[in-house]
Amino acid sequence: MTLTEEQMADVRKTLGRYCAAYQRKDPKALLALFSPDISGYGAGPDEYFKNRKEYAPLLKRDLVQATSISLEFTDLNIAGDGRSAWVMSGCNCTFAAEGKEKQTMRVRMTLGLRNTGSRWLIEQLHLSVPNAGQAPGQSFSGE
Repeated sequence: MTLTEEQMADVRKTLGRYCAAYQRKDPKALLALFSPDISGYGAGPDEYFKNRKEYAPLLKRDLVQATSISLEFTDLNIAGDGRSAWVMSGCNCTFAAEGKEKQTMRVRMTLGLRNTGSRWLIEQLHLSVPNAGQAPGQSFSGE
């Protein structure tokens, strides 16, 4: 079983709400997109969470530390079976912080979503930044 066109559109809408809530810096709207059992990793070394309660302060930290923030998905790939969907994408996170110039952090993102019957909830999130010390064609840094 694969996702229907309607389900694909609904997943895209969820991703759109995710981006819009980040841009508005709206923690309540963001947290509403996540399952209570959300788990995952952010791009920072201390960004690890096993539920929404652990994720909330990390998310709020992003919003407080940025004077502006926006997300843009690139090379979006969505698959699933109707009950679940998985997303793989690049994500450009453009932000400004107090006293610093606007910059864009390019991350890799994977998401796992669950269809509740009335909406899609994000169950799993993983962000990573490619290892700058690893040359193309090599499996490890410093080869």
